Amino acid sequence: MLDNQKIRKLKRGELAGYAFAGVCAVSLAFLIAGLIAANVLGLAAFKLAVLISAPVVTAISAAASAYCNLRYGGALEKEISSYARGVLVENAALLHPERDSLTFTVTTEDSSALIKVNGYKEKIVFDFSALGGLSALRRASLTSVITSQLSVAFCRLAERGAVYKSVECIAGGKKPVKIIENGAPDKKIYREYLKTK
Repeated sequence: MLDNQKIRKLKRGELAGYAFAGVCAVSLAFLIAGLIAANVLGLAAFKLAVLISAPVVTAISAAASAYCNLRYGGALEKEISSYARGVLVENAALLHPERDSLTFTVTTEDSSALIKVNGYKEKIVFDFSALGGLSALRRASLTSVITSQLSVAFCRLAERGAVYKSVECIAGGKKPVKIIENGAPDKKIYREYLKTK
């Protein structure tokens, strides 16, 4: 289960990063508008003030935004990834790793994500209610994390000697992601898997 307090703290930090990015964009717009206005109106002192203040504000807000994204955004993604891996480990039998041909369908509903395997009735449920309302961007990010964790799991199983003809994942109605095809892991997926070792 995701830790509500920790997730709230990380989301606040991530939100602060977005706010600083907004300040950075506004200061860039102020720089452009200020320079145009100063040139049109012939205000040398205003032009100098704009040239001094706007780049400083832009640099500070860009640095703060980058810090927040690295500190909080990365930590939030790590928490989500760890949670997804834990759910898959707890529900390993429902992944049906004994089958040699598997198709996983990942869908998001309200504040959760579901995995169905082939035509089985059982579902693996990921509870993301700690994240609050899920935007379209967050939903896409969650399905990407789940797909990535499935890829790691099946590359690891294949490396340990399990034989699969085909393993693929369909997320969000998009084109299937081939994890294993014709008995071999996809090259790109396998490279990503090697980075997790």
